[in-house]
Amino acid sequence: MRRLTLIGLAVAALLLANGLSSTLNAQARQTKVVFIDSQAVIRAHPSGAQVDAIRNQAEAEVKELTDSISVLDAKVAAGQTLTPDESERYATLRSTLSAVQTRYLNEINAAAAPAVEAANAAIAALAKENGYTIVMDRVEAANQRLVVYSDDDLDITQLAIDKLKAN
Repeated sequence: MRRLTLIGLAVAALLLANGLSSTLNAQARQTKVVFIDSQAVIRAHPSGAQVDAIRNQAEAEVKELTDSISVLDAKVAAGQTLTPDESERYATLRSTLSAVQTRYLNEINAAAAPAVEAANAAIAALAKENGYTIVMDRVEAANQRLVVYSDDDLDITQLAIDKLKAN
């Protein structure tokens, strides 16, 4: 607990020092922070449906493989010995699972690239147009516990979706 307090004090001191230096700076500007669900913006792009389809297909194929592996894992956990054929099948399933996961990850990344690029461009344009100095991903900020509270009117997700669709 003491370590967190020291870290908090150090961060506060840095922020205070930064605040003092920025108030002394003639070019100081007000910070305007907003939040966005960037995945929702990506899904709103025309290639978002393709990404979802690939992701669903991947989940189904991976589930089938993991279910087959689980059957053999359960047999070993129950104290049974795998036959040579089962051992070979187990090794094949494990390597196939790894290859399938890698293949789908590459497919998803390739399919999502245009959506990610368009979403980033729409978010950047929206930020410049409205004077936002920081745009944080709402989901990531919550997952990382970076933000404890923010007003709902700081969410610009729908604005970004509208901007994306207009382009």
